[in-house]
Amino acid sequence: MGRRINTIMQSCFFAITELLPQETALQAMKTAVEESYGSKGGRIIEINCAAIDQAPNYLHQVTVPTQVNATESIHASIPDTAPEFVHQVTARLIAGEGNLIPVSLLPADGTWPTATSQWEKRNIALEIPVWDTELCIHCGKCPLVCPHSAIRSKIFDPDSLGEDPPEHFLHSPVKGKEFPEGYHISYQVAPEDCTGCGLCVDICPIKDKTQPVAAP
Repeated sequence: MGRRINTIMQSCFFAITELLPQETALQAMKTAVEESYGSKGGRIIEINCAAIDQAPNYLHQVTVPTQVNATESIHASIPDTAPEFVHQVTARLIAGEGNLIPVSLLPADGTWPTATSQWEKRNIALEIPVWDTELCIHCGKCPLVCPHSAIRSKIFDPDSLGEDPPEHFLHSPVKGKEFPEGYHISYQVAPEDCTGCGLCVDICPIKDKTQPVAAP
């Protein structure tokens, strides 16, 4: 089911509340799944029904402590070097305190200060794309389509890497006669900026025959 939890939570809801007999509630959910996702194929129906049946088996009571016993402080979402506006507005939005921000702190004309998104590192993606140097044709579509500019490509002289480049830095000879001979290309993904939307995977024209989806 990936990050889709609505079916799982609904199954748990009926198991906990007992508003309906559990067997009746779960069967009604399965019927709704067939009506909603029948056009998407049997596999989608199968995994949803499996989630409905299995979710109640993993329910367990959590004991909530009566007092705080944590010894570590929460990591700040915004560094101290960020501008004042970012601390007063952006940081509170990230913390889920948007309703507490006074209107006086917001720009009167609705514009947002430029160069402030660099401080908003939410790190929310459950999965991020990984560049496959063997399959990539260097078409440049993935950095173009990324709505958050989380993917960047760079063409460079490999001599600029120095004698001891980072172990996990991926690069390969660039494809295309318009580039200087011997130059390399690298595609980098910023994990903290990526939202896991999958647009880069969808737009990739290359198909890996060993994988059921397009290669990022």
